[in-house]
Amino acid sequence: MGTSIHQEAPAEPETTNLENALLASDQTRAFAILDTASRQYTPFECISGIIVPALDRIGSGWENGELALSQIYMSGRICEEYIEVLNLGSESTAVQQPKIAIAVLEDYHALGKQTVLSACHAAGLTVTDYGAGISVEELVEKVLEDGIEILLISALMLRAALRIKVVTDTLHEKGARTKVIVGGAPFIFDETLWQQVGADGMGKSATDSLEYIDAFVGGTL
Repeated sequence: MGTSIHQEAPAEPETTNLENALLASDQTRAFAILDTASRQYTPFECISGIIVPALDRIGSGWENGELALSQIYMSGRICEEYIEVLNLGSESTAVQQPKIAIAVLEDYHALGKQTVLSACHAAGLTVTDYGAGISVEELVEKVLEDGIEILLISALMLRAALRIKVVTDTLHEKGARTKVIVGGAPFIFDETLWQQVGADGMGKSATDSLEYIDAFVGGTL
């Protein structure tokens, strides 16, 4: 199987140092911290043990009103650029995994999606990325065409979050047995919203999403 999501994480100071660099929008320092860590850890360990926890904590700071949205955005962009350099696509090693896809519905804010996608790669999962700004109709069509078994949907705005109900209803009408996991600000502010839109689960963080996937595949990650 792929790298375990329960593996021992890199040391806490590395996550804290990265978090501080990201909050200062200091890309040079952030890259230096990750470059140093990469000499000791695998790319997957750097993402799952340093980048994802740092972004999760920054996201929590925004949810609590302690950080600005601009800090969230810049932190995500810096990490996205570093992850792109790692080119993890060919390193996913999970076998007999379900068909998984991820998308941002009707919006182009891809930070949440990229964080979850990175965490999935870190766990050795292959995930189809449908990108951002996808419509309900296009998303349903792709899911059915690709036989997706687990669909991760991110939504930043309430309108887009409510539209997920159309996605889940249509998939059920078409006989699809796709499990839908949602995430994003609307679901954090209203913790019952995921049930209202017919989702099977809601993740507040990338780690939450991985735990849902792990549960769906019987704890084999």
